[in-house]
Amino acid sequence: MKTTLPWLLKREYWENRGGFFWAPAIGAGVTLLLTVMGLITAEVFRKKFTGDIQIGIPLKRLTERLSDNELQTLGSALDVALLSMSGLLQFILFFVVFFYLLGALYDDRRDRSVLFWKSLPLSDSSMVVSKVLAAALLAPILSTLIAMVLQLALLILLSLYVLFHGINPFTVLWAPVSLLNVWGQMLANVPVNALWALPTIGWLLLISAFARSKPFLWALLVPVSVGLLLNWFDLLSLINLEYTAYWKHVVMRILLGVLPGSFPLHLAVTDPALLVDGGNLQNVTSSFGWKLMGQALASLNLWIGAAAGVAMIALATRLRRWRDEG
Repeated sequence: MKTTLPWLLKREYWENRGGFFWAPAIGAGVTLLLTVMGLITAEVFRKKFTGDIQIGIPLKRLTERLSDNELQTLGSALDVALLSMSGLLQFILFFVVFFYLLGALYDDRRDRSVLFWKSLPLSDSSMVVSKVLAAALLAPILSTLIAMVLQLALLILLSLYVLFHGINPFTVLWAPVSLLNVWGQMLANVPVNALWALPTIGWLLLISAFARSKPFLWALLVPVSVGLLLNWFDLLSLINLEYTAYWKHVVMRILLGVLPGSFPLHLAVTDPALLVDGGNLQNVTSSFGWKLMGQALASLNLWIGAAAGVAMIALATRLRRWRDEG
């Protein structure tokens, strides 16, 4: 497996580079274009309504009077803005990985190419592991690197804008922003997200190996139908179940786990006190993000879900080996 796995990962990339690379790259381009349009629109409206008349304190003088504490708050706001600007890429990554996993084993059986791959000296486990690594690490790393380039481009664009207004971009942008901290959190999030996403990866691969048709409906309707049935039982008071736990700990984990940053969302739902801890803007990108990653790694929920995900991946491997399409 050690010798074939790098080749299999390259194969996964080249067969899916439209989703793994070009989709987030186009999303980054759209985000950058919208930002340029927003800055141009703001400048046009400023000229249209104020002309050469100065209303209020000039922006240059205002920024020159910022205290150290205000600059620190500005830096935290810039950090949050940079993370938010990559939000479109995160949603693109979610849909790309979700549907990639649904078709990872199903498409090979549908077009009968599975027979070709079985004729090669490649084990079923190596094939499935390559798809797991592509979904859990390869696609998120590529998306993260593209997001980092986007953030750098946005800072350069904003630097040109404030420079146009006679403001030193180093003072109000590059010095306050914690770019390395933001990038460090983004890169550190990748392996944590990979562990958190294992239940979703395992479930979607299992459905991909099992379903003879319409894997999306199988993946969605089975857990949702069980949840609705539990709700109905609770409504009729037939079974006294804490059905909300099923939606939080099962449905969210097997359907939304590949959404980047879903682990802080899940932790915030199960422990709202975490939102209070991160309420201070300066905590969001300094200690809050790192704290949430620590909370996720210390969570029993993560490791139980990871074990369940590994079990489903193993079952999907066995199904790929023995599934009879004839």
